[in-house]
Amino acid sequence: MSELIKEIKNSRILKNNGSWMYCNKCNKTVGYLCYSTYQDFQFDFVCKCGNIGSFRLLYKTDKEPIKSTEDLKLIKNRLCCINDNSPLFTIVDKNIETVKYSITCNNCLTQYDNIS
Repeated sequence: MSELIKEIKNSRILKNNGSWMYCNKCNKTVGYLCYSTYQDFQFDFVCKCGNIGSFRLLYKTDKEPIKSTEDLKLIKNRLCCINDNSPLFTIVDKNIETVKYSITCNNCLTQYDNIS
């Protein structure tokens, strides 16, 4: 696995490259990032407590992602790649006002972006 570049603001993540994501102000869960299924993950949120936080986790690669025009597939509570059903991450909607994300599937290099 290549080098992980991490930039986290006003937030924290339980493990080095995945697991539960938390707001630093109220300590509520804002999401869950699966460990090994992403190449690049950006997650900007406004928590219901008013805190503005962000996560950026990126594995260095020379490969270019393929931008998807479709949305991620929801399987149970996980947002998954539409090509291979790889579970990517979960958003804990009840604790978030707004969220913007971009994630690239490690298996097929498809990049998904959303603003809500």
